[in-house]
Order: sequence, then structure tokens, then C-alpha cells
Amino acid sequence: MKSLEEIQQEPHEQLINRVWIHMYRAHRYLYPKMEKHLRKHGFDSPFWHEALVEIERAGEDGIRSTDLLSRLHMAQFNMSRHLSRMEKKGLIERVPCEKDRRAHFLRITPYGTQANKEIWPHYMEIIQEELNDKLTKEEAFQFFSTLIKLYR
Repeated sequence: MKSLEEIQQEPHEQLINRVWIHMYRAHRYLYPKMEKHLRKHGFDSPFWHEALVEIERAGEDGIRSTDLLSRLHMAQFNMSRHLSRMEKKGLIERVPCEKDRRAHFLRITPYGTQANKEIWPHYMEIIQEELNDKLTKEEAFQFFSTLIKLYR
């Protein structure tokens, strides 16, 4: 295995490939832990919290599912499945758009607002457990600012 100093000397293209591979590896390592932890507390997926936050931010009018899709960068079929399950659990409601009957607005329900507030400490707990000791404040900020460059 190469040292970090050796890897740092690799060509840019090779380093970018390493970034890609290790982003996926980190996701495969962390996501199941988050999912398992949240399921113990009634949330089927970490996506649910993120979706509820965005739906709540949209205000009382709600958000079109296509707008939510573009904010969360998720495959449409996958998001539709999650939204249907969230609706069944009473976390959100779909309201037909008056101007375009094919479109729907998503609104968070009072139960969804409460459930999202209750899940946040559990969400934060697993994030802190997995990342807090691994990244300094400066590293966390650098990592954050680098990641958002990838999708903005």
C-alpha cells in the first residue's frame, strides 16, 4: 500500500480516480450504519430526514416533487418510492397543483414536523459517532466545501 506522500505525487487524473473510489467506499461504509441506527427510531432511510427538511423549508405551500428531486440529486424512481412510504406513515401529504393536475406539491404534516424533530438527535448521534474523532474542525470545513463543489 502506498503512503500518503507517494499518493500525493500521483498524476491529477489518478488522484481524481482515488477520490471517486473512496467517496463510494465511504458511502458504502457509513450509509448502512446510519440506516440501521435510524430504523431503530422509526425512520426507514436517512433520506427521509433530508427530504423532510427540504419540504419544511419550502413553507406551507410545499414543494413540487421535481424541485425536491433537483435539490436532493436522487433518482426519480428511488425518490418516488421513498415519498410513497413517507406518505403512508403520515409524514408528508401530496396536494394536487391547481394549475397542472399532473403535478403535486409535497407538504410536511404536523406529525412529520414532530417526527423530524425527534429523529434529529439520533441522526446527529451517529454522525458524531462516526466522524467527530476522525476530522478536525478545519478538515471538516475543507471536506464540506470540497463536497459542495461537486454538485453546485
